Amino acid sequence: MKTICCFFAFIFFLSACQNSGKSTVASPSSDSVTMPYTAYYSSSFAISENKKNAQSVLQSYKDWEDNKLSNGTAYFADTVMMIFSDGSSFKLSRDSMIHVFQKFRDSLSSTKIEVTAVTNLHSIDKNADWVGVWYKQTDTYKTGKVDSAFYQDDNNLVNGKIVYISSKKQGLKK
Repeated sequence: MKTICCFFAFIFFLSACQNSGKSTVASPSSDSVTMPYTAYYSSSFAISENKKNAQSVLQSYKDWEDNKLSNGTAYFADTVMMIFSDGSSFKLSRDSMIHVFQKFRDSLSSTKIEVTAVTNLHSIDKNADWVGVWYKQTDTYKTGKVDSAFYQDDNNLVNGKIVYISSKKQGLKK
């Protein structure tokens, strides 16, 4: 009897070892999952293979850093909507937006951007292209004040041009 128990224990042990890399819980298909909220814009995104969109967005950040905002005609649409982290927003022509950005950029002696992550997405049901950028920005004002924060921006592009930017800011502990 003791031998039989040891035999079954050994078999049980072997079967447990063989299944250790496999999930024993069946995962339902995404169609059978009921979400607690319905997204009002889209829940159907795929990674976009259009690397040009990410390149355009990142070039806009590089041009901000290098104070070359006049290059904005290459990547901004004729009209751009921007929502800032403080809740303020504006919808301006590209030229007016570049003028507003330049005025603020002129108050800085330098700015440094460190990109943490870039996501290049395509909303399938809306047929819309988005580039998300997570980054740390350190601004040095001409007054000597230094300000740093983490940002997460959502950039919507149409025909390869940025038409919408939503920026969220997380301040750093001092």
